[in-house]
Amino acid sequence: MPFTGIVARNNVLEVNRPSPSIDIHLTNHGSDWLWAVFAIFAVLSIVNAFLYGLTNAKTNGLKKTLLIYPLFISSVMAFAYFSYASNLGYAGVPTEFNHVTTSRGLDVRQIFYAKYIGWFLSWPFVLTIFEISTHTLEYTNASSDFLTKAITLFQGLITKFLFTEVFVLGLLIGSLIESTYKWGFFTFSAISLLFTIFLIGTNISASSGLRRVTSVSHLLIIFQFVVWILYPINWGLSEGGNVIQPDSEAVFYGILDLITFAVIPTALTWINVASVDEEFFSKLTHFKLKQDSTDAEKSIGETPRHSGDTAVPANVNQTEANTEVTV
Repeated sequence: MPFTGIVARNNVLEVNRPSPSIDIHLTNHGSDWLWAVFAIFAVLSIVNAFLYGLTNAKTNGLKKTLLIYPLFISSVMAFAYFSYASNLGYAGVPTEFNHVTTSRGLDVRQIFYAKYIGWFLSWPFVLTIFEISTHTLEYTNASSDFLTKAITLFQGLITKFLFTEVFVLGLLIGSLIESTYKWGFFTFSAISLLFTIFLIGTNISASSGLRRVTSVSHLLIIFQFVVWILYPINWGLSEGGNVIQPDSEAVFYGILDLITFAVIPTALTWINVASVDEEFFSKLTHFKLKQDSTDAEKSIGETPRHSGDTAVPANVNQTEANTEVTV
């Protein structure tokens, strides 16, 4: 069967009809595009799972763990786009502006919250890939022990996580509000986005002198900044301002999501696998254990003494005891 025939079989809107109260909604053309995006994420999930299984027996430690991130991201986004393309996971919200309207005159727009759930779950793993790409742990408190490094790294990551989730939730809540107060949530979202970009940019600047950090990784992350800023712009044209049709919105978001959650995480992950110093991280992991072991050996070699006694090495005391027994 030709490809056009397969596309013509898309009857999602007949099976999952939009609510009668919604007149500005997805059409078959938009659903066709969303199914294509779903297929890309689904295939990428299968490929990532195969590569992870293939390298599972050959790769140990940190490098094997790095391959989990793109697998999880692509799987979550495939799930989200399955709902999106199936015309499910949406709500009807009356529009504030009437730039896009229909003959029915209801001016109720279809808002898909399913994609926001995918963003909420996937963004923390994308940020973790960024953190590894900038080798943040290597230049953070270089003279400190592992515990201090780990705490500092965790603080930086959790800060980026929280502000990114505020970015996603701000757009989600704003899209579900009818009144002009939606732009207040949009403002919270935009500020959180800019602050997160600033934090990641600080990491890029601090890691620019490290030998293992490649310029390609930095360029990819900077390109991600440009793509990231386009999300609130698309929101302002679609869910916020009702300027473009839901089909155009779907195409815009689909392109941004493919770049953000497919292309860049996959490319950065393989750069990380090739450049990350697994021996360095292994030494950090066992630093405390080795230190405790060394301290224990030192304590065994020492003998307790009363106040005012002269310190005598343990081997000397043992020699004198053997001499007395011989006499």
